[in-house]
Amino acid sequence: MPLQKDIGIVLRRLDYSETSQILVVFTREHGQQRVIAKGVKRSTKKKASTGIDLLEQGRIVFSQRPGKEDAMATLTEWRQEESYVHVHRDLYRMYAAQYGAEVTAQLTEVNDPHAMLFDAIVSLLRDLATIDPVAALVQFLWTMLREIGLRPEMSRCVNCGRDAAGDRMLHFSSHAGGVICRDCEPHVVEKIRIDGEAALILATLNGAAPDGGEGGDEERAGAGGTLVHAVDAAVERADRRVIHRAFEILDYHLTETMGKQARLRGPLFAMMGQAERGK
Repeated sequence: MPLQKDIGIVLRRLDYSETSQILVVFTREHGQQRVIAKGVKRSTKKKASTGIDLLEQGRIVFSQRPGKEDAMATLTEWRQEESYVHVHRDLYRMYAAQYGAEVTAQLTEVNDPHAMLFDAIVSLLRDLATIDPVAALVQFLWTMLREIGLRPEMSRCVNCGRDAAGDRMLHFSSHAGGVICRDCEPHVVEKIRIDGEAALILATLNGAAPDGGEGGDEERAGAGGTLVHAVDAAVERADRRVIHRAFEILDYHLTETMGKQARLRGPLFAMMGQAERGK
């Protein structure tokens, strides 16, 4: 069986036996991979082993049977490059990182590479060392939705095209694909009322993010940098509450898209509430 080499981040892990694990690894060049890591938890006289950790980044070598690329692959080598210790030491940051990992695993396909999405995961884990966890997560989720083609329209009504800027009577429909103005809202069944300031932040990101058209990777990477600056500027202009409301819009969109709530949604919202109360 041919060996594949890549760099990856562990999105999920499951103990398979006393010595083995099943992992969901998001790689840069091969997309999501489900691998069995046989004997990875086996300890020796000189070294104890707890296996490969969640959200760990490393160099991966795995094998796939020809013609069965969608089946579980076999991990043949893993070399850790980054463990993101700061994430594991803070519960709030850990919840934000796990939320991002969970929805990425849910909404991406095996062997469907998204190099910029991989880079965004790395940025999320790094940013969690220095900036507000929810602000970092909003930045990541926006990039993820753009990369998988599910980015909502936030700058104008998706039904009539009316400019939504400055409109404080807004709704959002995941099935419709974005913001709904006050005139069109009565005709839409699936919707939620949203915060106008939060919608404005996401509309700012709409203008900064590329549409994935004819530009090459270098051009899109440059636009990604613009996206980062747009988020940072939006965060500077808004208070924590508004950033949280922006996340709530994205969380609603993801819940409707996946057909279920993210497992970490409840704990993360509890931490957000404590942060808003200043605890």
